[in-house]
Amino acid sequence: MRQLHPIPHGDNDSGTDLAARLRPQFAQPVILVDPDDPVIGGPQCLVPVCDRLAVIFGKCSAHHQRWIEAGRPDDVETWAKSAPANRRWLHQPRKCAITTCHRSRREHGLCHSHASRWQKQGRAGLTQWIADGGGGPPLPAGDGCRFPDCCLEAEGEAGLCDHHRNRWIRADRPPIESWLLGCATFGQDRFDLRALPLKMRLEIAYAIQCRVDERRTITRPHSIRRLLRALPGGGVPSLLDRSPDSWMAYLGFSSERGYIERRFLLDAIGYLRDLVDGVGWDAEFPRDVWLLRRLGFPGRDTRFRFTGIEPIWLRQLTKRWARWRLSTGIAVATVGADIRAITLFAQSFPALQRGPEALTRELVEVHLAHLIERFPNPKSRTGQLSSLAGLLRAARQHGWESRLSAQVDLFPEDYPRLVKGPPRALSEAVMAQLEHPCVLARFADSRGRLLARILMSTGLRVGDGARLRLDCVVRDGQGAPYLRYTNHKMRRDAFVPIDTDLAEAIAVQQQAVLDEFDDPAVLLPRPTRNPDGKVAFSTATFRGELREWLRVSDVRDELGRAVHVAPHQWRHTFGTRLINNEVPQETVRRLLDHDSHAMTSHYARLSDTTIREQWERARKVNIAGEALATDTGPLADAVWMKNNLSRAKMALPNGYCALPLQQKCEFANACLTCPVFVTTPEFLPQHRHQLEQTQDLIAQADRNGHQRLAEMNRTVEKNLLAIIDGLTTSDGCCGGGKSCACNGKSGSNAC
Repeated sequence: MRQLHPIPHGDNDSGTDLAARLRPQFAQPVILVDPDDPVIGGPQCLVPVCDRLAVIFGKCSAHHQRWIEAGRPDDVETWAKSAPANRRWLHQPRKCAITTCHRSRREHGLCHSHASRWQKQGRAGLTQWIADGGGGPPLPAGDGCRFPDCCLEAEGEAGLCDHHRNRWIRADRPPIESWLLGCATFGQDRFDLRALPLKMRLEIAYAIQCRVDERRTITRPHSIRRLLRALPGGGVPSLLDRSPDSWMAYLGFSSERGYIERRFLLDAIGYLRDLVDGVGWDAEFPRDVWLLRRLGFPGRDTRFRFTGIEPIWLRQLTKRWARWRLSTGIAVATVGADIRAITLFAQSFPALQRGPEALTRELVEVHLAHLIERFPNPKSRTGQLSSLAGLLRAARQHGWESRLSAQVDLFPEDYPRLVKGPPRALSEAVMAQLEHPCVLARFADSRGRLLARILMSTGLRVGDGARLRLDCVVRDGQGAPYLRYTNHKMRRDAFVPIDTDLAEAIAVQQQAVLDEFDDPAVLLPRPTRNPDGKVAFSTATFRGELREWLRVSDVRDELGRAVHVAPHQWRHTFGTRLINNEVPQETVRRLLDHDSHAMTSHYARLSDTTIREQWERARKVNIAGEALATDTGPLADAVWMKNNLSRAKMALPNGYCALPLQQKCEFANACLTCPVFVTTPEFLPQHRHQLEQTQDLIAQADRNGHQRLAEMNRTVEKNLLAIIDGLTTSDGCCGGGKSCACNGKSGSNAC
């Protein structure tokens, strides 16, 4: 196929600069689609001879229409095998019957020149005349036809063979280069930009290239074809010659209609504005509206607006503070709330325009009074005051504004007293409904359903749960599963034990993700704008699905009222359930990954600081008397939490159950024959006492001839002997200490 001609650079500097940024694939008036590209490509049509993308029920639009015309056969695959290709005009036209001639055939199987010669020579026998070489010398050789892959010679000024020249004439003689390009790419998926003004053609090509590079939003030709047809009617040569609102009004786009085209156009204008305005802190900081994506933060349209802060000195101070906060890793949402708080403060006091000297303690006190009226909730007022206090503290700390009075500050007494309310845990009546398998099955999205199960079972924050990595399940030495997650609030990795049912559900999701994406990174990838599976599930999407799930399931509380559930309430419910089950507060703190007991005390006021030390210090053995290796590394804390939680739920008189969290134990009460039983030296007296009782039972069974009973108890006797031997040291002592069964004795009778 003939090489496509690149888009010319144009006469203006901006067009030249834009053309220089385009890679060869996109510097074409017709951009061909690579089906393997995750952004502009996709699955191919079911018809084997078709190279186009599948857009309707596994077929391209043309073959879908042919399938309809064929009567919609049920066996689509059989029909597809015999369906013809979409490409026309590219077959070789028939040549003149004279073997030495390479011109297009017309009447009598001859080209126009040989037909005229035959007519002039008296229309002799045609077959013999052709065999004799055409009644004269061969025609002079001409240039080849310009049509792609045509092997015939050109005739006439158009540079086409007679066959293709007739087709061009029937097309109403369009510009020859454009017509040839359209023919060469017919039957292939493509972005056809030929109808656009030259500068706009470069801009659209650049927007397509940017989307491919971002690898976020799927952009296939059929999705913006209507937009490309409508843009030339805008009457301007460039997308930047009209405002986004003007384009939307002209095209009739809204959030409900034309969304894909609308989003592409807005993105294209954004890419061009980035080129014109520049990106990075040097370009963005002087502006009074920051577009955060230009600073490397996620989000297409997220902005910080400083225009509401009219005092210039305060605006510059706030911008400097915001830049510093973002640079230290403070969340974008937090910085945005700070800016809004300072904006409210500035709008309340026009006198601040006189300068920093106008900011006095009296003005701060007036602000306190205003906040009481505007924000009755003490927690909301605390946020407003914390933002102002943070700005003042940073300005003095870094010397940003020397004219600020040192006496102007906010003190602990200025903050409202916060009343500690009860945890926002859901009642067990509501949780019983939410956890019921039939109710969970009504959650339409499998991703959202699994996320709901994870939040209910682990108490994770919704953002941490939505961003779980694909390899989020790890296991300890006993095979118990743990969920590894990133605590984004505390900026660290953490572990929490999970039950086997949830681990199996996660495994199913992992396999589904691997089947869908080539190299995914997250367990719950968002279903849109995510060709590579590396973008996590949106919490906003989950909250919407959660509301719909509650509505469909008709979940109600004890009073018959419809239930509203916020995802964070499951975290409160998880902590409250643990406390109610008498799990030590230290364990609850570790499970919730709190930094301090003060945070956990929101759920209960009890503490146990020695239990972990005792567990780690104790020598643990299994039923065979074998010492268990101590877990080390990041998983050690999670293993201890799992064991501690098991102790609270399954306490035994002579040891601990290390069974992974689940509902049933297949060994019932026969813990001494259970492979996941663990014990320590503090239970040696119980083991010895049980050994004596077991040996008495064996002797009595032997005397009475009850061989089966004796055999069962010999297994217990064997395990008890192994346990006692494993818990004692080589010198016959268990090691002393407070938990030593020897109780300070010495000699051969000590153990």
